[in-house]
Amino acid sequence: MADDDIQRTLRRGTAWVGIASGLSGVFDLLSTLACLWLWVSYDELGIATTAIALFPVLDRVAQLGLGQAAVRRADAGPRELSSIWWLNVAAAVALLALSIAVAPAIGAAFGHAIVGSLVIAYAGKMVLQTAQLIPEALLRRELAFDSLSKLKIFAFVAETAAKLATAYAGGHGHPDLRIWCFVVGPIASAVVTSIGAQLLRPWRPRLVFDRKAAFSAARFGIQLSLADALYFSYTSADYLVIGWAFGAAAVGVYRCAYELVLDVVRLVSMVTAEVAFPAFTRLDGDRDAVGKQLVQLTQQNFMMVAPLLVVIGVAAGDLLAIIFPPPYATAAAQILCIVGALRTLSFVLPAMLAGLGHSRDALVYNVVAAIVCPAAFVLAATAWPGGSYVAVAWAWALSYPIPFAVLIWLALQHTGVSVTAYLRGIAPIALWAAGTAVVAIVVHAALPESKWLRAVTVAAVTLASYGGFWWLRRRALREPAV
Repeated sequence: MADDDIQRTLRRGTAWVGIASGLSGVFDLLSTLACLWLWVSYDELGIATTAIALFPVLDRVAQLGLGQAAVRRADAGPRELSSIWWLNVAAAVALLALSIAVAPAIGAAFGHAIVGSLVIAYAGKMVLQTAQLIPEALLRRELAFDSLSKLKIFAFVAETAAKLATAYAGGHGHPDLRIWCFVVGPIASAVVTSIGAQLLRPWRPRLVFDRKAAFSAARFGIQLSLADALYFSYTSADYLVIGWAFGAAAVGVYRCAYELVLDVVRLVSMVTAEVAFPAFTRLDGDRDAVGKQLVQLTQQNFMMVAPLLVVIGVAAGDLLAIIFPPPYATAAAQILCIVGALRTLSFVLPAMLAGLGHSRDALVYNVVAAIVCPAAFVLAATAWPGGSYVAVAWAWALSYPIPFAVLIWLALQHTGVSVTAYLRGIAPIALWAAGTAVVAIVVHAALPESKWLRAVTVAAVTLASYGGFWWLRRRALREPAV
């Protein structure tokens, strides 16, 4: 495929992934809000979140990074792909057996037996999910993001319906289901995705197992899987520390702030990251093209997320009051915007490293983050017990720059881009965001005490500023250099 064709395919793929991710965020937000407003308490949300914090680690242990390995080896023969799939099945079944064995201990550790039961159910989901591994890898390798995105939209609809139906049943005679709704939804999504992936790209495993091929894929994939597991361990550690130090209700309140900021950043950034991995896989060996693609994708991601961070940072209290029932974690949301800005830049870099085969570097970054950030959370909760979840939010903002600096240093070694050139590429966007934030703060302070008026006005000011900035950038790029 020619370079122009690849770029067109990537732009089209980014648009489709963006649509799917946007709808995913809308479905998840609305369903969670419906549950909170109608059936689920903050305490129950906190208990569910304690279990949910463990789910991403279960995902990575069950998958062993074999999905990414299969994307890199999607042009291999049926024998190798079948071997990769059988290894995935073995890992998922082993995880389910382990979850059943340790569930009582997990429930006892967190003070709620249902947490262990939720872990078992989610491990069972991972067994069902093996059916989609190879078909999805083949579609990603072919850059068929339109098909994948349409499938994900159907899966999100199924997840939302199952989640709401279960929560409704919990509110009408079956109280335990109010917590179970947060697991039943993902299980429904996995079933729909597995069936749909097989319909889109039919694939059947052969009764063969090439140990050499399987473990070669595992060596690559395990490093990515461990990196991802570490990523989710430190990004979920704040929930666990808050639950340990301040109780389940504090977790529920903090989660609303986290979802308003860092979940939005992750959701939007994953649009770029999902396209970036197969794109860099195709560019492996072309250092100049890799550097150019990195700067382009980083700018693209920053341009998408920066306006959201400005609006959330300035109008956090108003947005929380509009969206969630009280109490509100306004200060925590504003502090997390600092983390969100760095996370916006960091999402593209691990995808680049993985796509180029440098999964060890992505692992190093996540090891550093998994040590530094949770240690900071525990230290903050211990040293400032009166700060509750705000103390943990400050720990995020003060600790995350350390692993972020490590990631930048590791990633840029594999490109033709210097630190100066990289910073020069994002500086105009950062300066625009800072200037717009100052104007928005002034406007917000001048408005009367109306949450809707302030939130809408701040959003309008930011959108107008963003539109002007985008137009000027497009015009500058079209004009030939003198």
